Amino acid sequence: MGFFRRGPEKRPIFSHIVCVANACIQACEADILQRGAGGYPSVDFKRGECSFCYACAQACPESLFLPRHTRAWDLIFTLTENCLARQSVECHRCQDSCEPMAITFRPTLSGIYQPQLDSQACNGCGACVAICPVSAIKAENHHAH
Repeated sequence: MGFFRRGPEKRPIFSHIVCVANACIQACEADILQRGAGGYPSVDFKRGECSFCYACAQACPESLFLPRHTRAWDLIFTLTENCLARQSVECHRCQDSCEPMAITFRPTLSGIYQPQLDSQACNGCGACVAICPVSAIKAENHHAH
């Protein structure tokens, strides 16, 4: 989910809080916050990337968001086997969109450079998700594992 406060439990973050205003969804400048399961806010990086403007948190009438100085999204980004490079097709769109350079391509014996994602360098903006032509990059809640 990201930005949102939550405990160590694995249930939806808003399950114990009534969040009907969805002010954060309306405030999201990137339009990546959408009404998700149960009507609660959810991030959809297929719509674009997070600019970390924090307008969502400022619009929230409750204190549901994490402090601004913390990592915005509690997500793990992974590359799936759908990746074009893993299918021997040259593509670097994710790397080109990654401002913190968390995605790099390394040479292999096959000649096609393969992507590597450095989770420590990743800021969680999600730019790589929307730009991928085959939806090979997934964002999963860190607590879902």
